[in-house]
Amino acid sequence: MKKILPHLIAIGAFLVITFMYFSPMLSGKEMKQSDIANWEGMSKEITDFQDQHHESTYWTNSMFGGMPAYQISAVYPFTIIKYVDEIVTLGLPTPANYLFLFMLGFYFLLLTLKVDKRLALVGAVGFAFSSYFLIFIGTGHNSKVHAIGYMAPVIAGIIMTFRGKHLLGASITGLALALELYANHLQITYYLMMVVVILGLIFLYEAIREKKITDYFKAAGLLVVVSGLAVMSNITNLWATQEYGKYSTRGPSELTANKENQTSGLDRDYITDWSYGIGETFTLIIPNFKGGASEAISQNNKEVLKNVDPNYRQYVSGFGAYFGDQPFTGGPLYIGAILVLLFVIGLFVVEGPLKWWIVASTALSIMLSWGKYFMSFTNFFLDNVPGYDKFRAVTTILVIAELTIPLMAVLAVDKMIKEENFFTQYKKKLFIAMGIVIGFVLLVKISPSTFTNLYTDREYDQVLSSVKGQQNSQQIADDFFAAVSSAREQIVSSDAGRSLILLLLAGGLIFAFAKNRFRKEFLIYGLFLLIMIDLIGVDRRYVDSDSFVKKTANSAPFPESSADAFIKADPTLSYRVLNIAANTFNDASTSYYHQSIGGYHGAKLKRYKELIDARLSTEMATIRTAMQKPDSSFEKLMSSQSALNMLNTKYIIYNPEAQPLENKGALGNAWFVSEVKEVANADSELSALNNFNPKQTAIVDVRYKDVLNGLSIQGDSGATIKMTSYKPNHLQYESNSTAEHLAVFSEIYYDKGWNAYVDGKKVDYVRADYVLRAMRIPAGKHQVEWKFEPEVVATGSKMTLAGSALLILFFLGVMYKELTAQKNQA
Repeated sequence: MKKILPHLIAIGAFLVITFMYFSPMLSGKEMKQSDIANWEGMSKEITDFQDQHHESTYWTNSMFGGMPAYQISAVYPFTIIKYVDEIVTLGLPTPANYLFLFMLGFYFLLLTLKVDKRLALVGAVGFAFSSYFLIFIGTGHNSKVHAIGYMAPVIAGIIMTFRGKHLLGASITGLALALELYANHLQITYYLMMVVVILGLIFLYEAIREKKITDYFKAAGLLVVVSGLAVMSNITNLWATQEYGKYSTRGPSELTANKENQTSGLDRDYITDWSYGIGETFTLIIPNFKGGASEAISQNNKEVLKNVDPNYRQYVSGFGAYFGDQPFTGGPLYIGAILVLLFVIGLFVVEGPLKWWIVASTALSIMLSWGKYFMSFTNFFLDNVPGYDKFRAVTTILVIAELTIPLMAVLAVDKMIKEENFFTQYKKKLFIAMGIVIGFVLLVKISPSTFTNLYTDREYDQVLSSVKGQQNSQQIADDFFAAVSSAREQIVSSDAGRSLILLLLAGGLIFAFAKNRFRKEFLIYGLFLLIMIDLIGVDRRYVDSDSFVKKTANSAPFPESSADAFIKADPTLSYRVLNIAANTFNDASTSYYHQSIGGYHGAKLKRYKELIDARLSTEMATIRTAMQKPDSSFEKLMSSQSALNMLNTKYIIYNPEAQPLENKGALGNAWFVSEVKEVANADSELSALNNFNPKQTAIVDVRYKDVLNGLSIQGDSGATIKMTSYKPNHLQYESNSTAEHLAVFSEIYYDKGWNAYVDGKKVDYVRADYVLRAMRIPAGKHQVEWKFEPEVVATGSKMTLAGSALLILFFLGVMYKELTAQKNQA
């Protein structure tokens, strides 16, 4: 109990801290998370189907015409590891479970490194309250924060394994990695694996230097085995994701245009759209170094506006506070002024191989986060590092720095309290480190404009464009931005002053302890108090009690509009809705009620994205323009919108509170064409959509020539095909004709799961019109079916069960062995 009690106290402290910060949860409130609302919108058809039929569907038609549900809301059989996750997080409700997991996981890593237990608690809290993590929680990036929570335990297990505790370390690594993969945010896992590779190389260098190469490969071999079991325990999801990824926006394009912007995954500009500016990196120590979040400065902020020219004060108050290099942001990445100070001290005083792993990982994280502002470095990784081009928003890689900086900070303090002659040995280095950090913040406090531009070229050009045509427009823009700069300078200076006070207090405490060697508890608890004041003070700017609402207010993420109600009254089995009143291709509200042309997802099918760019966006612009003309004929207009019609777009919402427009040109669920036009490749296939009638012609790539060989379409005005039953994963039709025909279905083509049947017999089908499905239907009356039957789920589920069982049994066996050994020693 003496060994266990301190850890039980730490866990109790983590629980208390968690619910102190999320205190509204104690009164039954829930956090209002925008991304969770969007998830509810995109997953509504899936969850409704599961509730109604008590089975899972791995396809949904509610977004982007139709797409796999793998990365939306898939529930796979035999995912036993989820029960382990519930045990680790004590079954806490979201988001309390994630904040608790941050602290617990980092605490375990610090204990693995033999850090003082009380200091490990301080470090755990410092890691958990990094502002980005709380911002992620506030917006509902739940899978991301879930995966971040298991990063530290994975690293702890690896370190333990390489340091000689082979079985115990390997079992912990395997279980932690399985939990990491279960969290299902592959971008975070990928970044974790990048620094794991660096860690492995550091240990390899040490093994060579100390002539322990055999031990190294023994440990590495065990880690490979348990990693395989971790992958196997999540194989259904990983396999399905890998298979789908080739056909999603994460996969390569068949188009040859714009090749210089393409990678084998996402386009370069899409990957780097959210890049952390090089100067913006100083938000790690001064949160408002670039103004904070993307919100207005506000007239209520009198301190900020006090030096602004009164003639511009009102306009400046409505202007954005943020002036960084990202398109917009929910808040800065603030690790904490005190933790950064301790990190820099650690650079001078911490020794050993882990120091260089921390330095390399931190540097890599920061430089890659710069993205398009360090494009030569970014391009090297995009072109040469497998998998790096599959992920967007490169700023996310800063999660590595959010782990390594607090880690180095704690190791520095641990060295202070354990080495009696610390001050004598490191006095000069301590002064240099403190001088660098405190001196920099002091200079920013005195003169912010010396270290950062106070507005961007993009902002200036926008304002100049808005006053274009006015007399002295250039002077107006210059005077306005002089006023804006005055306000923003005050924002930066004020926050630098805040960081400076905290640094002076922490620096004074560190110096006093190092010189006078008073009780270490005073240093530990003093730093704990200052770090809590520092981080929670910033976190409250973005996530506080106002972020919570009553459960009843959170139950309907998207209130039903008049247009929604009108469309839902249509008894037709299946049709699609285009909402031009919303941000169509970044909108989950339409998907909540209807099968949508648009949607909200970062990995839509690649061909559908290309159809959006080539045709759908143009057709939507045409509709918007025509609606400005009172004498335009909607029916005539829609008859020429071939892409929307072939997607069976029956309704168009232009005003949520008005009756939607009904498109008489929508082609329905399926139709027979009178001719097939073969094309040579994807370029010609997409180009052919610019001038064709989908009701009469099917555009088919020549690669499907064998499937259509011998097809002779005969005139048959009485031929019919109609849908008789709809489920997202099972579509049924009835056809009747006097001759063989080619039927085109307004369903999205994806041959890694969709199977076609005629009278119960499986048949071949082809892709038509770039994104749709088509099949030959013989003469006569027939039952036609589409079934989504992905083999990855059927096969992967069995492998998941086996992998999970082996991994858990291995872990339990090792733990039993360890406990027995300890008992025998006692």
